[in-house]
Amino acid sequence: MKYIDEYRNKEIAQRILQEIKNISKKKVNLMEVCGTHTMAIFRNGIKKMLPANINLISGPGCPVCVTPIRNIDEIIALSRGNGFIITTFGDMIRVPGSTSTLEKEKANGADVRIVYSTLDALEVA
Repeated sequence: MKYIDEYRNKEIAQRILQEIKNISKKKVNLMEVCGTHTMAIFRNGIKKMLPANINLISGPGCPVCVTPIRNIDEIIALSRGNGFIITTFGDMIRVPGSTSTLEKEKANGADVRIVYSTLDALEVA
């Protein structure tokens, strides 16, 4: 697969790592925000390979990664009620609960709207 297999090539990965070491002179803190990214960094040993002056910090996690399934189930249940308008960011609409997603509920007639900011949600309210 283009752009994935290339980074599984040990020689290419070593060249990239060497270039990172060559250009990174100052102490740098980088925060990975997504739990999936954090897991990939640890699974592939990237954190251990980086020079000591590059510090990776695990961030808060994106909503898709950190929202408990019970919360998704609760909002899905609310979406099935009359008179409820559910606003969500686009990445959450396909996140599965125990039995459904907001996308499926929208297809079944629930008033689920994608917003791009909290101000959009306030306008709907």
